[in-house]
Amino acid sequence: MLTVSEVHRLKAPVAPKIPHSIVQHGLTRIDEYHWLRDEHWQKIVAGNLDFKNPGILEYLKAESAYKDAQMKDSKAVQERLYQEILSRIKEDYQSWPVKKGDFLYYYREEKGKNYPILCRRKASMDAPEEVYIDVNREADGKDLYMFGPSVTNRANTFLAYGYNLTGSMERTIRVRNLQTGLDSDWSYHNSTGSILWIDDEHLLVVERDEQARGKNVYQINIHQGPEQKVLVFSKPDEFDGMFLSLAETTDHEYAMVYLNSGSSQVVYVSPRSLVDFRLFAQGTDDVVFNLDHFRNDFYILTNLEGANNFQLFKTPVSQWDQQQWQLIQAESDSISLTDIHFYNHYLIIEQKNNERALDELVVQDMDSGQRKGVSMPDEAYELDFSGDWDHNATNVRLDYSSPIRPSTVLELDLATVQTTAVYTRETPNFDPEKYQVKREYANARDGERIPVTIIHRKGLVPDGSHRALIYGYGSYGYGMTAGFSSKLFSLVDRGFVYATAHIRGGDEKGYQWYLDGKMRHKMNTFTDFIDATEYLVGQGYTSKGQVTINGGSAGGLLMGAVTNLRPDLFGCVISDVPFVDVINTISDASLPLTPPEWEEWGNPVASADDFSYIMQYSPYDNVQAIDYPPMLFNSGISDEQVTYWEPAKMVARLRALKTDDNLLLLNMNMHAGHAGASKRYEWIDEEAFNYAFILKCFVLQ
Repeated sequence: MLTVSEVHRLKAPVAPKIPHSIVQHGLTRIDEYHWLRDEHWQKIVAGNLDFKNPGILEYLKAESAYKDAQMKDSKAVQERLYQEILSRIKEDYQSWPVKKGDFLYYYREEKGKNYPILCRRKASMDAPEEVYIDVNREADGKDLYMFGPSVTNRANTFLAYGYNLTGSMERTIRVRNLQTGLDSDWSYHNSTGSILWIDDEHLLVVERDEQARGKNVYQINIHQGPEQKVLVFSKPDEFDGMFLSLAETTDHEYAMVYLNSGSSQVVYVSPRSLVDFRLFAQGTDDVVFNLDHFRNDFYILTNLEGANNFQLFKTPVSQWDQQQWQLIQAESDSISLTDIHFYNHYLIIEQKNNERALDELVVQDMDSGQRKGVSMPDEAYELDFSGDWDHNATNVRLDYSSPIRPSTVLELDLATVQTTAVYTRETPNFDPEKYQVKREYANARDGERIPVTIIHRKGLVPDGSHRALIYGYGSYGYGMTAGFSSKLFSLVDRGFVYATAHIRGGDEKGYQWYLDGKMRHKMNTFTDFIDATEYLVGQGYTSKGQVTINGGSAGGLLMGAVTNLRPDLFGCVISDVPFVDVINTISDASLPLTPPEWEEWGNPVASADDFSYIMQYSPYDNVQAIDYPPMLFNSGISDEQVTYWEPAKMVARLRALKTDDNLLLLNMNMHAGHAGASKRYEWIDEEAFNYAFILKCFVLQ
């Protein structure tokens, strides 16, 4: 690591202070770096870097040059890490096929190419291969190409797909004839990316509004294009702040419009045969719904009336009145129901074991009523239900992995609930026998038990001498699962302990775990992470100051909050696309994502109490004149979800106030958005850079 004198000789950029006064609920605060938000920010998010204030671009370029200079001495380490991560990836790869009608669909990756090649074969994998989209060709000459979604119609004759060239959430939709390989002569711009085939020649597309949330659903005849589009649904004004998306029942008989915000949901339903969306259910105060269709009944998972572990109801398709819903499964104290699917005459229930913080599956024979649980082999794992294209199937697909078990395709026999591993992704230069996985529980300061998933090399002596990387998120009810990630072993093989803290704000222990980490309970998220870190220190896995922490987006907020609270605990911090300027962003209704966020964090515009609570933890507003650990902020200039100026302002304020000489870097990707790099090998570059920063923090190779 560079000495203090070398750091000063490189001279970190100093952003000018231009006082901007903000008065809110009687409190005046001065934002010296408000100027970093350019008036042309909408253009910038759309990929046009036409800054009205050229000084902003100059500052970002200066930060980039400083970052390059500081990391120059780690180039050899970055290259070594790159080769290590690459060595655990089978560059020539073919996925396990998915059967859709007469065709088997799969994708290939080829050595040296950045994007997948989408293929299919008719009837058998011995049949000739049809390449229906080579994403490498589509992306040729483009700095960034985000592919998806992609959905075939039922007849397997046309593919609807989307793409984005800037990194924003906008998608352009096109349709490809799978028999000729030619695209339609039209494109549908300004879509959210939510699309649904209504029949073989008509497509539903959600169009973005000015706030990027989705306003209208149009039906398009694929032979006529958007000039003849027909409006089939328009979001009512009362739900203007909600996001709009499309879904369908497992049997494809019904289409749904879901309107979602931070704490409420509205569902509209329409038969596929005649598009006419009607209100099915409306929830407020954190009430949500999930429905499927079976034998002329709708089945509804919901947490109505405070049943936050969820209950299952059913009602005839002709009777939607909630008062007439019939309770099928009451709420459990220990199990949280998360999703339902009907295949053949079986009901598959996805659920969470709240104590173990693990996903589980239960299969019910709807004819006999018999229920059976599906067993999984590992102490901690990730389980995704993929199902089957054919709703009459009696064997369905599960995607499974664990921290030391690479991605595996399981085939589930619904009659016997036995699983068969039909495919495991090859991971070169990886031996699972070298590593140990544990699920332990840290005690939170209020008595809750925080699950922590731990990975380390076998034979590790818990004497406090080891460095650790701890990952966390804890927002929006998005739980962090214990899946496989081959990149981690570049650190684990260097003696690091890797841990995921399953903190409140996620749903690892059920929906209540989420509710206990949002709004006026948000501080639980941050104290849980600190308590989990203290637990790992107390158990000898690591020691204070030897811990790297990492999180992205709302997990970047977590990084900022806990570092302000306990900077002494951590030796290195990496914040990816971090949501750190919380109070300013959540107070600005002109930003696309702000109004829906009020139901997640509180509304500091309308409520003085919400304002005061958020001000407790808003990272940018709590930077202090104290010592901070080395910190790296990664971002993308076209990020529409967490705009570029948030990390830029955070770095500027930290530089002005912190009292240490530790490394502080802003890594702004000028060709990316919230998701980062779209190219396979660029992604490895990014990971190698992050890991090199970690090793630099601890003067390691």
